[in-house]
Amino acid sequence: MILLKCRSYANTSSKNVDLIVTKPILRRLTPDDSSVLRAFWGEALRTAPEYFLLTREELLAIPEATFQSGIKNGVYIGAFDKNDELVGFVVARRGGVERLKHTADIGPLYVAAKSHGQGIGRSLMETVSEMLKDDGLLQAELTVDASNHRAITLYRALGFVEFGLRPRSVIIEKTERTDLMMLCTFDGTPLKKPLL
Repeated sequence: MILLKCRSYANTSSKNVDLIVTKPILRRLTPDDSSVLRAFWGEALRTAPEYFLLTREELLAIPEATFQSGIKNGVYIGAFDKNDELVGFVVARRGGVERLKHTADIGPLYVAAKSHGQGIGRSLMETVSEMLKDDGLLQAELTVDASNHRAITLYRALGFVEFGLRPRSVIIEKTERTDLMMLCTFDGTPLKKPLL
């Protein structure tokens, strides 16, 4: 299922030339995408390990059947460029027990550095949030490295508010990192900003 595919045309008045910008195609990933996703995620872990909970070795150690089951049972959205190359993804997992079925955890969200500045992260987050809302969920939560100001700015713009800090959430190469915990409601319930 294709969720988004559009072309935008901008007239550059100084040169009177039409510029065609092709935005990535967003679609829900399936178990058939597991090898592409695992390779992309693995490369992301190599180049930007601070944005993930898993290490590259841990990701690669997940049995294929378990990895495919996660894709099948979660909400995994991929962004593909004009060459059908994966350039970004987001994952959401619905609460597993009865008392958490109204909520989901979002993360990770990752966009390759070469594709930054194109609105892909925003599109991925808007798409996954809309899917969760359409599925009847009341809210979504995420954690983000407190030093990742670019992501925090995006999440705030999408209606996420802070509700806590998790000091020493992860330790990467003996460096302690703090996570900011954020929440967004889908049913219009107002939240004080910030909740901290």
